[in-house]
Amino acid sequence: MSIVEGGDTGTSTLPAYLEARLRRPVPENLFVVPHSTPVVAFGDFFRAEIATLGLNPSRREFLDLSGDLLLPALKRFETTMSLGLESLGSASPASLLQVVDTCRDYFEVGHNPYMAWFGRLDQVLRQLDASYLDRSACHLDLVQWATDPTWASLPEATRRQLLQQDVPFLLRQLRNHRIKVVLLNGRRVITEVMAATGSALRRVRLLPWRDTGAEILVGELEGAKLIGWSVNLQSSFGVTKELRTAIGQTIGQLWKTPDQ
Repeated sequence: MSIVEGGDTGTSTLPAYLEARLRRPVPENLFVVPHSTPVVAFGDFFRAEIATLGLNPSRREFLDLSGDLLLPALKRFETTMSLGLESLGSASPASLLQVVDTCRDYFEVGHNPYMAWFGRLDQVLRQLDASYLDRSACHLDLVQWATDPTWASLPEATRRQLLQQDVPFLLRQLRNHRIKVVLLNGRRVITEVMAATGSALRRVRLLPWRDTGAEILVGELEGAKLIGWSVNLQSSFGVTKELRTAIGQTIGQLWKTPDQ
């Protein structure tokens, strides 16, 4: 029996592709956060029709500022320690379901979502009448492992290995669920997506922003529409609420237009 969409997963089983990803061993020497579990989604990827896409989960999803695992009251995802396991390889079906349920419930009240990061993306999503908070949108990553150091500080060879191992899961995820549009936040994500999946994105808009403007690009991946913007809303200097609103409005026009 497949996992019940939008319902209690406690009496269901996981799709085979998802169980296989969870049971895959932690790769050695690739800087994966110790005791972390794969973040297969931020939010309910069984119900969402819109997904934002990033590179990999932040180490802050598992670690505090001192580099220690978050206290139980503050944890955002399951760890092998919270589950009382050595690894997920031999975990019970109930433990695997717990990992997935915690991912799906990430934005629920009381679950300590990292809104300092996701809040700006949610402002864009609201221009599409969607939100992480009502399960109409979720966030996915090219790589499901959180790393320490962060992505930009990893050796290039490590990034390539992680992408090679994890991108096939993302593609399977898109094929198996109802996500219709995938949003790419920033030039780095767009570049990595094109390199890792072979997708081609073309520029269709140029919004006013500083001297260079903010590019809007579109493409397609596993039947879902890709829409990206060249400005990283979290880290690019000078990003304003007005720009986030303009990006959201432009995306709202594009994702409902079949020929763009």
